[in-house]
Amino acid sequence: MKQYVIGAGLWLTLLGGAIAQPSPAVMPLDKAIQTALQNNKGIRLADTRTLAAEARSQEAKDRSLPTATAQLAYSRYSLTGPFAFGEGSDGKPLFGIPAGAFNATIGGATISKEIFGGFAEKSAEKSAELLAKASRLDAQRNRSELVYTVTDAYYNIVKLIRSTTVIEQNIRQFDEREREARNLEKEGVVTANEVLKIQLQKNNLNLSRLQVDKARQTALYNFNLLLGLPDDQSVAVDTTLANPAAVTQQLSTFLTQAQQTRPETEANSLRVQSAQEQLRNTKSGMYPHFGVSAGYNYINPSARLIPQASSFVSAWNVGAGLSYNIGSLYNMKGRLNTAKNSIDQATIQSQQQADQIRSEVVTAYNNYQLALEQQSVIRTAVGQAQENYRLTESRFRNGLVGSTDLLEADSFLLQAQLNVINATVDAQLAYQRLLKATGTNL
Repeated sequence: MKQYVIGAGLWLTLLGGAIAQPSPAVMPLDKAIQTALQNNKGIRLADTRTLAAEARSQEAKDRSLPTATAQLAYSRYSLTGPFAFGEGSDGKPLFGIPAGAFNATIGGATISKEIFGGFAEKSAEKSAELLAKASRLDAQRNRSELVYTVTDAYYNIVKLIRSTTVIEQNIRQFDEREREARNLEKEGVVTANEVLKIQLQKNNLNLSRLQVDKARQTALYNFNLLLGLPDDQSVAVDTTLANPAAVTQQLSTFLTQAQQTRPETEANSLRVQSAQEQLRNTKSGMYPHFGVSAGYNYINPSARLIPQASSFVSAWNVGAGLSYNIGSLYNMKGRLNTAKNSIDQATIQSQQQADQIRSEVVTAYNNYQLALEQQSVIRTAVGQAQENYRLTESRFRNGLVGSTDLLEADSFLLQAQLNVINATVDAQLAYQRLLKATGTNL
């Protein structure tokens, strides 16, 4: 008996602990967006592409710096005869090496810089810098896409939760109707077949609830992945549905705003400029190249790294060079055409993107207007469905209509209630798509 008491006490303790577990705090939409921007793997990958583009820009700048080299070598030589260099006032050589073997250390340093290379350095540096700026704008576009994706996923979860609430409410109502139908069956007002129809409809609602609940679980799991949260972390969303902000601007205003603020527009313009700089870089091969250099060298006839005074030969030099690739007069046609085609492709792509942006704005604007108009129609339909159900239910209780009419009225009411949820969510998403299309959702 004592064991049963202990077991029961332990079970109650565990049950109390489970009940005492706090529910997850509600995550507002703006917090979900910020979390996704910080943790989303796609955004982090886009940031690495931006860093890579900036690194390439820095590489182009580094190539314009002077080139400096240093070298140090050791050798052992064997002479077939004595070596003398110069002659002093006493008739002895200034520097001499007797016959035999000797060690030699040779070192030197050189610095060189191309002064003029047909504007190759400047054009390469400018092209890489423009592409780095375009990459940053691409990252901004990815963030705008992510903001809408998170918003869409968030409201989809809200829609599923609200739909579940409506379905569960209808199931409870059907429980009551089933009890009423059984009582009416006992009184001979309705037949057993009418009761079975109500039970069948209730089972269909239970099936719909299971489907919606599984869809909600899947949506929450994918939402965690989108936000970069652990798979097992519970997330609660704010199920309050409000109408989107009213829009009073004309379509032309949104079109102008999109062309000015969409990051794709500026990014494509930068890519056209980069292609033009690449053409300039290609043409640099048709110009002469001029450079200067300076160096210092010494030869130490010993194995010592640091030579003693008067025991080594040293010299410094400065120079200038001019070169011209004669082949550029006849072998540059292909590269020039390739560079020009790149400009044409970038220009056409920019124009195509501009057309796509205008189409996106027009579609988003019209869909937003449609969503608002649908809301008005659906609200009217809900009132009509509620009144139709009230009258049909009253007639059913009085035995004037069968369960088929009642189930049909209930189906109309349920669909109208779900349509209200869908219409409100669709209006919110249509507004968010309009903001995204104009580049103002960040």
